[in-house]
Amino acid sequence: MILSTLALCVLSACSTSKQTKSLIQDCPEEKIVNKMPMVQTEGKSDKPNSYFIYKGERREIAEFDEQWLKENCDIKETEVH
Repeated sequence: MILSTLALCVLSACSTSKQTKSLIQDCPEEKIVNKMPMVQTEGKSDKPNSYFIYKGERREIAEFDEQWLKENCDIKETEVH
């Protein structure tokens, strides 16, 4: 009984780690680059200074397949000061 429970836990952990995060392969409307001065707070992780606008909403760059974007999109870049 204990071995079967242990085996089940190990198998479920393996299947979870094999799941891959699917990246967006679609062109965002715009890339925003924040050039405004920021106060760095020690111990806090600040938001990235660049992100995309996709379907009218902010989406992080890490959500997109960057290689696909380079090959297929011409993205307008806006600097915010």
